[in-house]
Amino acid sequence: MKANFMKLREIMMSEFPDQWSEIKGANYPVPEWTVYAGQVMSMVQLFAMAVILIGDSLWTYIPGFSRGPPEFYFQMKENPALAFIIVFLVVPSYIQSYTNTGAFEVIVDGKLVFSKLESGRMPNVPEILRALQAAGLKKA
Repeated sequence: MKANFMKLREIMMSEFPDQWSEIKGANYPVPEWTVYAGQVMSMVQLFAMAVILIGDSLWTYIPGFSRGPPEFYFQMKENPALAFIIVFLVVPSYIQSYTNTGAFEVIVDGKLVFSKLESGRMPNVPEILRALQAAGLKKA
């Protein structure tokens, strides 16, 4: 993706020379909850690995589980492949899908010129050049 931005930046600088103080690209901000969900998922994965390595005795060290492991733990032990798939593949993939916003926006002097989020599609280069001309830039 960075290579695409750099190529677009080169085209914009050659088509509209000396009209830029700066051309930069950045990642679109992801929803804040995905950061927290990723951290929680990492802790769940670490806990799962600890349970695998230490076994049933790990539960005696966790407050509130003095009687032993909870019922879901025994169900996970009965289906370890399914538990592994859910904890290490399915849930992290689901969280990761929200960190990719699919955003591509061109902003000139604080004014939105093109937005993939609004249009639902990626622009082609001539389309971006037309949008920049409509925003008031003069083509060389």
